[in-house]
Amino acid sequence: MCCINSCGPRKPHAEFKKEDAGYYYKILSFDEKGLNKTRWAVARISVSFSTLSDSVFWDSYNNLSDQYFVKRSISVHDRLLDKCVSRFALHDSVCTLINTKTFFTQQFNSPVPFFCRNDSVVKVLFKIVELPNEIEYLKVRTDYEMRETGRLIAFFGSRENVQEARDSLGFYWVNRPDSASPLIMPGDMVKLSYKGYFLNGRLLEQSPTGFEFVYGTPDQVLKGINYVIGRLKAGQNAKIVLPSRLAFGDKGSSDGSVPPFTPLLYEITTKE
Repeated sequence: MCCINSCGPRKPHAEFKKEDAGYYYKILSFDEKGLNKTRWAVARISVSFSTLSDSVFWDSYNNLSDQYFVKRSISVHDRLLDKCVSRFALHDSVCTLINTKTFFTQQFNSPVPFFCRNDSVVKVLFKIVELPNEIEYLKVRTDYEMRETGRLIAFFGSRENVQEARDSLGFYWVNRPDSASPLIMPGDMVKLSYKGYFLNGRLLEQSPTGFEFVYGTPDQVLKGINYVIGRLKAGQNAKIVLPSRLAFGDKGSSDGSVPPFTPLLYEITTKE
């Protein structure tokens, strides 16, 4: 990934152009040969996210092996970063400033972390490095998905075992308790403890002491954990594997601890 120095002051200045969509941008460099390639469907970009003091907290090189793809923005509901990238051409380098809360909601579906709470915007540096055709793009995604499938098969022992363990909601049972009523229902207050592991057994995370929440409240736990809770009653233990689409997805976790397309093992206990 190319190194670009600080691209802006603590607050947006006149050197940045403000777009009606709500972001600021400044062109750092461009290649005239790329001017005729502004109409693309998919772009591979080299990108970093940093605080206003230039502390990088995520970059595509270390977190995605420089395989960060952006589809051309065609909807008002698309992410602001996608909208900005869609304005530019092959080899263009750009600095973008995006409202901090909006950025973390759109990019990571998460609240603002502690290291950005005093910043009004997040600084994004990107360069469009490749404009693959649809077949090339799908091949990259397919390769990642095949690796994830291979990890699941290795964990469960066979493709047949994977299918047998699969719940209709998309996660995989390792240890399934009985499903006697009363099951936890949306609106119930749930006391929960959990531990998350990579499939090699390395601990990833665990719930805070005394963790509880109203079941069905968005963004309190991973989507897959939310699904599992609805299969349990108070006082039960379960062990499950979450595919990436029910965990941290095709981009991985915001802090880079979980790579893209990574299945995870969770031990879950619902308390009386």
